Amino acid sequence: MKNKTLRAWFLCLGLTLPTIAGDAQACLNAVELSRKEAVKLINEAEAALAAGDAVRALALLDGKLAGEEGYEVSNDKLDKRIQRVWAVARLRAGDSADVAAAVTVLREQSEGSPKDPWLKVRLAEALSRTKKGGDEARKLLEDLAKRDLIVDPEGFATLARLRKSAQDDAGAAQAIERCKAMAKNVATCSDAPLPEPKKVKKHTATSMRNRMLDPDQWR
Repeated sequence: MKNKTLRAWFLCLGLTLPTIAGDAQACLNAVELSRKEAVKLINEAEAALAAGDAVRALALLDGKLAGEEGYEVSNDKLDKRIQRVWAVARLRAGDSADVAAAVTVLREQSEGSPKDPWLKVRLAEALSRTKKGGDEARKLLEDLAKRDLIVDPEGFATLARLRKSAQDDAGAAQAIERCKAMAKNVATCSDAPLPEPKKVKKHTATSMRNRMLDPDQWR
């Protein structure tokens, strides 16, 4: 079943009886994005990410999309682009629930497009930000590296951090050199560990961005 109305109702599924009336009304008030609005939002968020400002990208997307009422966009391709850019912003600037959500979205999209190396690189980046995802992340990136399919400096920086963590200093240095050869900003290319994502605050756990792990599952 594919229609934008279902997007507005996804939060209503699984609600307990005492809460249905209020949350159903919220679902009816979902933010509807036109094609022009969606493209503008995506372009602005992608530009912020390209400039290394994931915090701004996340603020832009959350400001438009993260309300309790959800959002609607009628074009499936645009919706997937929104999910992707939001996932990247969340994994780079969000809390631990954001990172988990990014893993879910990027894994599903990667499984749906198994020949897309960008999705595998982003999934590995997201996994590397979790407590137990490092081994899987490195396996993904080492496979891509062997086939020269790591598509951007952020992918090589992630590989460098994973190799450094595994005490493969020579491999980490090699990944940093590849990163620098691609990067516009060499500050991207570091094998230093990233700060752990912030823990989820209980009072924000019901927000749209923490409740929706996989936007496509309701289609």
